[in-house]
Amino acid sequence: MESRNSKAVVVKKFGGYESLSIQEFDLPPLDDTIEIKVEYGGLNFADLYTRQGLMANKKLPFVLGIECTGIITSIGSNVSNTDFKVGQRVICYDYNGGMYREVVRLSPTKCFLLPDFISTKLGAAIFVNYLTAYFSLLSLGNLKENETILILSCTGGVGSAATQIAKTIKGVTVFGTGSISKKQDALKNGVDTFIPNESFEELQMQKFDLILTNEAGNTFNFLQELLNPLGNIVIIGANNYIQNDQKISMLSLLKSWWTMKNVSIESLITNSRVVAGLHLGMLVERDRNKVQKTLEHIFKLIKDEILKPLIHSTMPMAQIVSATRLLAERKNVGKVLIKISDQ
Repeated sequence: MESRNSKAVVVKKFGGYESLSIQEFDLPPLDDTIEIKVEYGGLNFADLYTRQGLMANKKLPFVLGIECTGIITSIGSNVSNTDFKVGQRVICYDYNGGMYREVVRLSPTKCFLLPDFISTKLGAAIFVNYLTAYFSLLSLGNLKENETILILSCTGGVGSAATQIAKTIKGVTVFGTGSISKKQDALKNGVDTFIPNESFEELQMQKFDLILTNEAGNTFNFLQELLNPLGNIVIIGANNYIQNDQKISMLSLLKSWWTMKNVSIESLITNSRVVAGLHLGMLVERDRNKVQKTLEHIFKLIKDEILKPLIHSTMPMAQIVSATRLLAERKNVGKVLIKISDQ
């Protein structure tokens, strides 16, 4: 079948907001893919990294976005042994991007069925945030009853999800950091003790069994010293590489990279600590079954109202610059969604 175009959020060059445009972009042939009419996209910091050229192996121009939801409209002739059918609603995830467009064509391995009780809007706030939080806290972090966890940026998409997941474990105490203006939002979502970014040094008086961080460089070194013996620190990103949508200097970037690269094995052994990292994209590629089962478990927790995804705002595709600016300036509480097309 011949390829065709669809309207998309396109990155024309690496850089700031001016690098984004809404334009027609080629779709791949349908043959080996399933076609989805996209309804919502979920905005992530990975989109900011990618647009600014911090992610490797991106060939310009390209379509932005790593997660979306929508409805299957067609199935390629070469697709076999699939449970997907035309008319089903799905979550789509591809760490390489390409999701912010009116129509996507993807391998079935990158699609996951949505249950009837979750809308496509709510679904766009689940995949990256809740899977990242779940695997970080429970699979890598081994969070247990009566332990204490520190969650950096606790009101963001992943942070708010991690707070809710942590509070499903009996007796867990949650410390969270963020802008002072978001304190009440953090407490309402389950944080027990809120530490404003402006008072970050107050953390020196605390010890934690688990730390979930999206910060690199000197902050990472500081956080290691806050771990209890047998404590874990899980790294899920490096959001401090971007401040108000401005990349840090190359020198600062190299310093942060060197700090993260040279974690002292001797120090880890001496202090009985664990440093772990999560790359959701690689996990989906290498163990899709585990991701599928975990996602289904998260769906059940949402159905039972144990987890309640927070959506900060929903903005049309034409306002992609405003949406990414909101995220870059850390003004969101929960997930920022992009409305791609009407139902």
